[in-house]
Amino acid sequence: MPAYNRPDALPRALETLLSQTFDEFAVVIVDDKPSAEVRAVVDRYAALDGRLVYEPNSQRLGMIGNWRKAFERGRELYPSSDYFAWVSDHDMWHPRWLEALVETLDRHPRGVLAYPLMQRVYERHRRSVTRRFETRGTASPVRRLRTAQKGMAAGNCVYGLFRASALERAGVFRPVLAPDRQVIVECLALGECLQVPEILWYREVAGEFSYGRQRRMFFPTGIPLHTYLPTTVQHVSVLFWDLAVRGIGRPGMGRAAGAVYAGAALWFESRRELLKPDAWWREMLRKTPLKPWISTRPRADDADDETPVANAPGPIA
Repeated sequence: MPAYNRPDALPRALETLLSQTFDEFAVVIVDDKPSAEVRAVVDRYAALDGRLVYEPNSQRLGMIGNWRKAFERGRELYPSSDYFAWVSDHDMWHPRWLEALVETLDRHPRGVLAYPLMQRVYERHRRSVTRRFETRGTASPVRRLRTAQKGMAAGNCVYGLFRASALERAGVFRPVLAPDRQVIVECLALGECLQVPEILWYREVAGEFSYGRQRRMFFPTGIPLHTYLPTTVQHVSVLFWDLAVRGIGRPGMGRAAGAVYAGAALWFESRRELLKPDAWWREMLRKTPLKPWISTRPRADDADDETPVANAPGPIA
C-alpha cells in the first residue's frame, strides 16, 4: 500500500482488506506523507492483526518512487510470495477479491496479471465499469499488444494481482508518464492478462487526469526533461531497452524478436495517441477554419463503458 495522507479513508480500506476470505497475505504500508493521524489508525489495526507492516518514509519519494518502494519492501519482507498487488489507502474491496484473483492465476500459469471489474465511487453515486479487456489464450506477444492498444484500461489493470516474478522482470514503475500503462504493456510481453468478470473492487474517484498533475505527483524533487516527450516515445524507449538490449522477454523470445515487439509497440501506441479524443492534432483542428469539414469526435472505445448504479450496495452487502 503506497499511502499518502488519507487517515479519513484508511480505516475502511484496512477493514475490507483484512476481511478477505483468502487470508495468506500481508499488507506492507509505505507512507509517503507520515502523520500522527495515519500512525494512530495503523497502530489500532496492527494491534488486532499481525499481517500489517508500517514503514513511514523519512523524505517524500513521489508516487513512482513510493510505488516502487512498496513493491521492493514487499519482496524483501516476503520473498517466497508468488503474487503481489498494489492497493490504495482509500478504496474498498469485496471479501472475495483476493480469493478470486489468486484462483485465476493459480489455474492459468501463463497469466501474469489478473484483475476484476470495478465500480467507481463518486461522492453522490457509483458507476460500474464493464469494459472487457484480457489476452487470455493469446500466445503471440504482438497480438496481445494489439489487443491492449484497442482497449486496455491500465488504471484498472494496475490494481490487479501480479505474478511477482513477472512484475519484477518488467521493471515495476519506471520514471515515465503513465507508468501504469507502460508496465502492463511490458508484462504483456511476458504473459497473459486475465479478467475476472465480477465487481470486486470499489474505487474512489477524485481529481482530474492531466500530465501536468502527474509530473508534480511523480517527481516532487524535480521533473525530468524526458517526461515532456510524448508518452509513446517514453514507453517504447524503455520497452526497446528491456527487450532488445537487456533481453528480458519470455523464454525463447530473443533480442531480435524483442526489437520487433518494441517496433510493434511504437506503431500501436502511436496509432492510439493519434486517435484518442484529446490528441494534440485534434486540438489544433478545433482552432482552425477547417473545423466544420473535419470530424474530431472520439471513437466509441475511447471512453470507459460505464453503467450507472442507483442506490448501489456497499462492498460487503
